[in-house]
Amino acid sequence: LVEGDSAGGSAKQARDREYQAIMPLKGKILNTWEVSSDEVLASQEVHDISVAIGIDPDSDDLSQLRYGKICILADADSD
Repeated sequence: LVEGDSAGGSAKQARDREYQAIMPLKGKILNTWEVSSDEVLASQEVHDISVAIGIDPDSDDLSQLRYGKICILADADSD
């Protein structure tokens, strides 16, 4: 998971296509520590991430998880 299309381009150039997938996120990543679980589950981006990795965002069942490892590539600024 990468923050934005520009980071997605760099990540795509550096990945091993056979083993690694890239999903650019739209806009800013939701800080889930600062919002209610209802707001997290209402987020379209959280839903899209959940579908991409093969899980239901409203469930604790991880049996359908499609990836063994997931990395989030984001910058450290506060904007």
